[in-house]
Amino acid sequence: MGSSAPTATTALPAVRWGIIGCGDVVDRKAGPSFQQVEGSRLVAVMRRSGERAEDFARRHGVSFWTTDAEAVIRHPEVDAVYVATPPAHHLEYALRVCEAGKPCLVEKPAGRSSAECRAMVEAFRRRGLPLFVSYYRPHLPKFRRVKEILDTGRLGPIVSIRYAASRPAPAGGWRLDAAASGGGVYVDLAGHVLDLLDDWFGPLEPLGGGAVNALPAHEVEDAVALSFRTAGGAIGSAHWNFAATRSSEELVIEGIAGRLALECMDCESPLRLELVGPGAGRPRPPRHRRWLDRARGRDKHARWIRESIEFEPTPWVHAPMLRAITDALRGGPRCRSTGEAALRTARVVEVPLAEYYGGRSDAFWERPRTWRSLRQTGGRGSAPRGDYRLAPEDLRAFEQRGFVGPFRCDSPHWRSIALPESERLDLHLEDPRVFALCADASVVDRVAQLSGKDDVSLFKTRIWSKPRESEAVVPWHQDVGARNGGLRGDGSPVPTLTVWLALDPVTRESGAVLVLPGSQRTLFGDWRKNFAAGLEASGALAGVDFGSAVPLETRPGEFWIFHSWILHSSPPNRSGGRRAALNMRFCARGDELEPEFTYLPMSRSAALR
Repeated sequence: MGSSAPTATTALPAVRWGIIGCGDVVDRKAGPSFQQVEGSRLVAVMRRSGERAEDFARRHGVSFWTTDAEAVIRHPEVDAVYVATPPAHHLEYALRVCEAGKPCLVEKPAGRSSAECRAMVEAFRRRGLPLFVSYYRPHLPKFRRVKEILDTGRLGPIVSIRYAASRPAPAGGWRLDAAASGGGVYVDLAGHVLDLLDDWFGPLEPLGGGAVNALPAHEVEDAVALSFRTAGGAIGSAHWNFAATRSSEELVIEGIAGRLALECMDCESPLRLELVGPGAGRPRPPRHRRWLDRARGRDKHARWIRESIEFEPTPWVHAPMLRAITDALRGGPRCRSTGEAALRTARVVEVPLAEYYGGRSDAFWERPRTWRSLRQTGGRGSAPRGDYRLAPEDLRAFEQRGFVGPFRCDSPHWRSIALPESERLDLHLEDPRVFALCADASVVDRVAQLSGKDDVSLFKTRIWSKPRESEAVVPWHQDVGARNGGLRGDGSPVPTLTVWLALDPVTRESGAVLVLPGSQRTLFGDWRKNFAAGLEASGALAGVDFGSAVPLETRPGEFWIFHSWILHSSPPNRSGGRRAALNMRFCARGDELEPEFTYLPMSRSAALR
């Protein structure tokens, strides 16, 4: 090592950095800051992709790049290491840096849980080595100005703090994978706000909270509420919604002499300050009653002073934090972005999540069946409302004819399903009402019995709708093969079950689905091509007696279950009303073979096992 690692009594004359994980976060937020901060230099970078590591090194003037993290940690010219990987790797790499006797900066949140964060903090404390976590906002001009306003008492004694943030659900990625991130987007972003509050008000005292999973497309939390109290006695609440229709965010800090409103995730947007004046924020005069009246808006002579405080853009938001860390490592003032501060924040972040994950002190990401996600609870939240045991004659009828029903769906959600403006697949991944409908015991228990298994997987939904007086026809076909369950290793198709739930009255006149009893036992034509096989045009159905076809007529809220291999079609809708239905597709557990689908496991009621 070129310079001795700083301990409680030593400091570096200059800091030569190595980075593990030089990806998007480093490129967007740190950029060239490691090279531009006085007393700092970037000398080594690592990324799993050698091509991308080389590209980063070239763009930022770094002489050494590698795909091996240990090569960065043990590099003789590296004095301190920045771990900028997803949280799943934070603990491992931080402990290896600690073992090498070097200071470490870990990307936030530090690990997947407060337990992992605590393990890092304790390891570095035992070695007398500095540990930092990249909560960079307190170092930026906008948030330093907030601290100044609060510290000078311009708002008077603080009474309440309210925070609310909403964002549409992300399309995917590691932030929705608890094994990689430790939870949902909340875990990734909430620490920014809570770390700011810790900086402004001191350690927070959590009072309670909770989390829910609103969208079945993922199993992590996407809506969270938290209540807390500051060291000064102010009461606070915070809400995050990552299943929203649009984005919004606001933090409001209210004192008896004014209020301050701001966005915490935007580092340059204005502060909105409102003070009751004149005299607001000054020592209380003898006639304090009038001052209080003004503060409470009851004095007709009081006037409000409103101010919008603007800020210049900060090109690289990590730069002020990196300057503070570099100065601290060189023997300067203590930097507040320490592992201890991050641990306080991690503990507060976890309070609303404890019940949802069934505790977070262990490797909870390895036991998703214990979470309170929609996929695990089935969207019911309570015990089934009936016994959905199929009669022996129903089971025999299905075996022989390939269909059975109609049955009444006990979920009320079928009444509130809105037809999408354009044809959409897999609405159950986007709309929790559709998911709850598919997961209702009145559906799942019957499907599981017909599959012969206790557990089944939902993998496809679609709304089929025909407007009134529509001449549209669905030709005779079988749902088998590619995108209909797939093929097993021996080439045989996976059998699947279709639930066809009516949203409107369905009659022969309105184009009820026609099924040919017993036809599920034969695969016709080039079935691997499904519709492309053109069963009728190719002559594959020559000799089939369609006179025995049965129309699946039913009332709204009722459903039929049929073997997906059964020959079925639907004629025109010549009625005066719409004919719409929700189509659900299930397979037995163990047959989840097609990678383009998201298979959602569901289990039948314990009473039927």
